[in-house]
Amino acid sequence: MKKILTLPVFLFSVFAAFAQLTDQTISINGVSRAYKLYIPSGFNAQTENPDMIIIMHGLGGTNSDMVGAGFNFIADTARVIAVYPQALNNNWGMSAWNNGTLLGSTADDIAFMNALIDKGLSDYHVNPARVYATGFSMGSIMSHHMACVMNNRIAAIGAMSGTMPSSDISSCVPAYKTPVIHLHGTADGTVPYDGSALPSLSLVPQTMAFWRGVHGCDAAADSTRLPDTGTDTITIDRFVYDNCNPSGSVELWRFNNADHVYLYKPVNDINEMIEVWLFLRKWTHSNPTSLGLQDQELSVLKISPNPSNGLVQVSSEFAGMFQLIDLKGSVIIEQQIQAGTTELDLSAVNKGVYLVRIGEKTSKFVLN
Repeated sequence: MKKILTLPVFLFSVFAAFAQLTDQTISINGVSRAYKLYIPSGFNAQTENPDMIIIMHGLGGTNSDMVGAGFNFIADTARVIAVYPQALNNNWGMSAWNNGTLLGSTADDIAFMNALIDKGLSDYHVNPARVYATGFSMGSIMSHHMACVMNNRIAAIGAMSGTMPSSDISSCVPAYKTPVIHLHGTADGTVPYDGSALPSLSLVPQTMAFWRGVHGCDAAADSTRLPDTGTDTITIDRFVYDNCNPSGSVELWRFNNADHVYLYKPVNDINEMIEVWLFLRKWTHSNPTSLGLQDQELSVLKISPNPSNGLVQVSSEFAGMFQLIDLKGSVIIEQQIQAGTTELDLSAVNKGVYLVRIGEKTSKFVLN
C-alpha cells in the first residue's frame, strides 16, 4: 500500500486559506496526536447540533492530503464538523493506521478516534448518532476497522480504495448494522479489487460479501451505469444490493479500468467525496454511545445546575485549578478549588456553551 493519493493542488490551496481549518493536538496515553479540524462557516455551538465526519489519509500520507479531497465545502452547507487525524509511523517509517494489517502501526488509534469523537461531543455539541468515518486506501481500511471495533459510535462508513482487514473479516460481529458504501477501481494495483489479495487484506468481493451478510442482503444488486462525462477512460457502475436491512444500506461503486485513484470532476465522472457524503448523510446510529470520556469523568467532576443562570456548585473528588473555557479555547475563569463542593458565582459570564476543567477532567457546561 504505497502512497498514491495525489489530490488537486488548487483545492488544497483554497481550503487552507479558510480560518475555520485549524491544526490541533490531543494527548492519548501521554502521546501527542495531531489532527486538523474544520468548523463550518458561521458555526454556533449554542444552537447547532452538527454531524461529524472523520476523514483519514492513506499509507505514508498526511492529513493535508485529505483536506484537498473536497469535504470542507460540503461541511459549510451540510453543517458538519470535519476532522482530519494524522497517523503515526509504522516500523518502516511510513505514517500508518493501527488497523490489524501487516503495515499498520502500533499506535493506539482507537483511543485517538474515541477521543476525537468525545471532543466533538463536548466542545461542539455533535450529534452522537451522526458520526461517520471515511478515508482513502489505508484510511479506507481503517474505516472498515472502525465499523467493527467502534461499532457503537460510527453511524456509517465510506470506504475509498481500501478493503477490510482479513482479521476483521474473521472476527467482526457488529451489533449495529453499519451502512457501507465502498468505492474501488478494478485495475487497482495497490489494493487489488480481485485476484490475489495482499497479506492481511481481503479483496473487494470478500469485503462486500461480509457486509451483505451483516445486513442480510441478497447477492444480487440493482446496477446503474453512470453517465460517462469525464475525460478519462474510466466508467462507473453503481451496485445497490437487494433486500438489505435496512434497505439501501450496502453499496458498491465499481470504477472500471481505474487504478488506485481518487475521482474528481471534470476529469472523472464524479466527485468521489460528494458521493460518499450523499450516502453517509442518510444514516443515523440506532443506539450510539455518547460521551465515552465525559461519562467517566462526571463521577469525579460535576457542575450543577447545568444549564445554569450563573450560581453553581462544583463537586470534585480532588483539589485543583478550576477553569471555565469558551469554545475558542480561551480561559474565562481560573480559580483554585478544594476537594468536595465549591460554590461559584458565574453570573457575570456571557451566556453560552463552555468547558469546565479541573486537571485533566473536563465536562460541558451551559450558561443561559
